[in-house]
Amino acid sequence: MVRNGEGIEERVSGHKVREPRIEASDLVARVARLHFEFGLTHQETADSLGLSRVKVTRMVKQARQSGLVKITIASDASPYAELEQEMMERFGLTEVIIVPSPSADAGNLRSLLALGTVSYITRILRDDMTVAVGLSRTIGEAARLAAAGTQVRRSTAFVSLVGSLREGGAGSDSPFGASAILAQAFGGSVEHLNAPIIVRSEAVALELMRDPAIAQSLERAAKADVLLAGVGGRVDRIDLSGQGYLEPHEWEELGAAGMVGDMCARYFDKDGRTVQHDVSSRVIGLTMEQLQKIPTRLIVAGGASKRVAVRAVLRGHLATVLVTDFKTAQGLLKKE
Repeated sequence: MVRNGEGIEERVSGHKVREPRIEASDLVARVARLHFEFGLTHQETADSLGLSRVKVTRMVKQARQSGLVKITIASDASPYAELEQEMMERFGLTEVIIVPSPSADAGNLRSLLALGTVSYITRILRDDMTVAVGLSRTIGEAARLAAAGTQVRRSTAFVSLVGSLREGGAGSDSPFGASAILAQAFGGSVEHLNAPIIVRSEAVALELMRDPAIAQSLERAAKADVLLAGVGGRVDRIDLSGQGYLEPHEWEELGAAGMVGDMCARYFDKDGRTVQHDVSSRVIGLTMEQLQKIPTRLIVAGGASKRVAVRAVLRGHLATVLVTDFKTAQGLLKKE
């Protein structure tokens, strides 16, 4: 690509396409209006503005992700209604939201799962409701999407149900960041669990959880109306061992004990039962038993790398609502 005083030149199939010198945000808005409002194809939009089709495709995606374009469909009909019903009946769920399965790009899958999550929480949030938020990259993405749109204001309380990370502790992937972003998006309040996610010993964990502020936050989370959590697999997960919360030998021991995944730093086996290991006593957060007492438990996860972990969640009745993708849902319905 060559830049000069007159504009930008981009090579497409051996030819130079001269692009006008316009502020990036204005250019995205122009592309969005031509494509979404006037119905031009990507190529027609490109020809109208003197852009490459590749750049127009990129800007159309940017317009949607940034919230510049909001598409409203006056129907609640799901494209996968029959599959969702079959999932509900097979696994005893109150609701299933299935999103399309993209190509191998994990980022695209996470964005689609986040869209399904935002659709659900926007629909069910009520005033004076308490929502407990877990550690999850997809929940973090859902929080960002919610913040990019215009939401109905609710006096909902968002509370972190597990401690935070050393690295990126305030980011949207953490329960701290996701809770805060969701509270801002919906006009609610936020309460953080001001402690590390895993500490060095059971004694330290017990002492911290006796602290009045931490105990109060844990009690608030335990009494939540809704749980929002993701699922980590053996490979596709937030790597707590890489951040120093788990020693390499502890991770190996968890695997040897039958661990297939985790939810809110609680490691479980193929039947959704807590794996017995010292690490369980060092987590600052709700126990698996406490999590299961929250009335509505929305679990969001998808992709082949998490199928075993999601199946375990369903076997253990850890979820009441599941957000997943089409291929994962089909795989879960197959007999093992």
